[in-house]
Amino acid sequence: MKVWPSLLTVAILAIIAWLGAGVLRLYAVFGIGIPYLAFIIFAIGFVNRLLKSGRSSRPSMAATGDRGGPENSSARRWRRLFREILFFRFFFDGLNVTKWLWLVSFIFYGSLLVIALRHLRLFLNRVPAWIQGLTSLDSLTQIGFPHTFVYITDILILLALAYAFVRLFLAASVKEMSPAFDWLPLFLLLGSVLSGIVMYYFLKVDIVSVKEFTVGLVTLKPFILRSVGSIFYVHIFLVSSMFVYLVLE
Repeated sequence: MKVWPSLLTVAILAIIAWLGAGVLRLYAVFGIGIPYLAFIIFAIGFVNRLLKSGRSSRPSMAATGDRGGPENSSARRWRRLFREILFFRFFFDGLNVTKWLWLVSFIFYGSLLVIALRHLRLFLNRVPAWIQGLTSLDSLTQIGFPHTFVYITDILILLALAYAFVRLFLAASVKEMSPAFDWLPLFLLLGSVLSGIVMYYFLKVDIVSVKEFTVGLVTLKPFILRSVGSIFYVHIFLVSSMFVYLVLE
């Protein structure tokens, strides 16, 4: 999908979640139904792609005459699938590889990993010591407003995404980028990151209530959460859309 249709699509998704939760008060739909549905689609789609990858990489021995060939081909396909789905590899496929791009890619993937691990504390009743330590290391930067601590990885992933956007726009302007490049996942991720940052730093959503809610989802004991603003449901909706895209694209 091209850049402007992709941006418009993500904006419409955010507006739908904002209207659905903030105006129509469809908390159960956007807080419970959609996350469960997205998880089911992601799980089925991920397994389906793994099975398809395994079947498509098994040529007959008679045709190849090489015992190592099919296995090596299968291993390559599986590694590629994991990179595309779990590591968002296609975000940087439209760019020519440079030393700066390697550095930005490392910052992006490293920040994304830390952020994902940091979010685990919202889904666990007892947070392991290593997650607490990781969170403490990530929140070394202290500021006075609008929050006491700012997570370093939040800044780094925004800088990495900004760099990717600038490079992609420049590449598109000089026609160095593949016409088939899809901007939608990049905007979905940017929307997820920005909504999370706005929710945490500026609107200061009640984290205790959010944790009770997410633990309820994980333990299959969901309940309707009304004490948070619509930005929370916008964030959940964009993240859910991102997971669905990863297995359906």
